[in-house]
Amino acid sequence: MSRIGFFGGSFNPPTIAHFEIVKTALKEFNLNRIIIIPMGDKYNKKDLIPFKYRYQMLNIMFDSYNNIEISSIQINQQVRTYAIDTFEIIDQKYRNDERFFIMGLDNFVNITNWKDSEKLIKNRKYIIFKRNNIKVKEENENIQFLDINQNISSTIARGKIKSGENLSKILLPSVIDYIIQNRII
Repeated sequence: MSRIGFFGGSFNPPTIAHFEIVKTALKEFNLNRIIIIPMGDKYNKKDLIPFKYRYQMLNIMFDSYNNIEISSIQINQQVRTYAIDTFEIIDQKYRNDERFFIMGLDNFVNITNWKDSEKLIKNRKYIIFKRNNIKVKEENENIQFLDINQNISSTIARGKIKSGENLSKILLPSVIDYIIQNRII
């Protein structure tokens, strides 16, 4: 049985924080691999970079990691999907593996507001990373905290890109090059 982490998000664009979260989760939780799932173009988010660019930036970011896969599960998304839809696909496809859902504490504290939240929480294991100084509850067997506190956001990155500010502490050089070459944002 493999231990697999699933990290969903908009990755709009993928930042150094995303990179560090994935690397740290692999090591701290002894995961065999992590599958990163960028949300499709129908995801309800302002200023969403098209999927094909976000997908490619993630592939560039993790190119040298054999134990990190970028999922295209939402590439042809025709309608808005919800976390529960993706989680159920993962549960079915990877039913023989130990699954861990990786997310920021800012999202996890609001999970009760998500569609079918009781199904999202029940019988699932979570790896939660701290964000924005949100207070945390104690761990239990299904909720563990990643020892990393990342407050770099894609929103900050997009703002710095638009204003022409230095991005070296927010984005990897290969991602910066891709954004410039493809005139993204």
